Amino acid sequence: MRGMGRKLKNAPVYYVLAQVRFNTVALLDRYVPDLQDSLRKAGYPDFNKAVLATISMDLGGGGAQVVPALESHARYQFLNASRTSGFLLDQSSLSFQTTDYDVFEPFSEALLSGIEILHKNVELSFSERLGLRYFDAVCPREGETLSQYLIPSMLSLSDQIGDRNLIHASSETKTQKGKVFLLGRVTILNQPTVGVAFPQELQPIALQVTEKFRGISGLYGIIDTDSWIEGREKFDLGEIKKSLISLRDEVRFSFGQMATPHALNVWN
Repeated sequence: MRGMGRKLKNAPVYYVLAQVRFNTVALLDRYVPDLQDSLRKAGYPDFNKAVLATISMDLGGGGAQVVPALESHARYQFLNASRTSGFLLDQSSLSFQTTDYDVFEPFSEALLSGIEILHKNVELSFSERLGLRYFDAVCPREGETLSQYLIPSMLSLSDQIGDRNLIHASSETKTQKGKVFLLGRVTILNQPTVGVAFPQELQPIALQVTEKFRGISGLYGIIDTDSWIEGREKFDLGEIKKSLISLRDEVRFSFGQMATPHALNVWN
């Protein structure tokens, strides 16, 4: 985990996701057996195929009756034996995710090795989006408050609700630097259930959350930093690696701006 350019010894990160989107491979099923064998040998033997159903509607007008169409898409999952890291693959994207994050280098190397295996099998033509997203759980120690860990603008009105019971509060800021977009969010939850939360768009999460974050409940914050580059480029692993570093730098910057010096000291 990162904090003002150094690794945090007690990092609050509980989930990291990176994704490469590329030209659609309509006949992906044909390549999956070879991909599964290669990723199994690379340390991801837990294989699963899921068929996701979506409903599409043609709203073109003209007075014709709208008939919803049911579409199905296959998604393939390749996880390590402990189910703490692995790949998600569909016809136009490969994601690498982990709940056991240490530092950026081995994480990025894992993603790059996976996309290299895919490229050797299907010969990708171009990439068109690269994204990197981190989730950090902000859990104050006994006797402390969230205001000691998050800068005031990230608290929304969570500390100004009087005798009301907080359900959730959120704040987000979107910026752009060159080709890199950055979205920094903080969500404050008052959660009766046990276990760190994940946003709905990432559900279901197949990975096992590490023990450190399984018992979280009550009032806590989530720092969600999402950085990405969009634009079609000829497929090039070297360029993807460079872009990943740019995304990491923006995520590091955002995290450092939202967390207080006290928080960084506690996490270090």
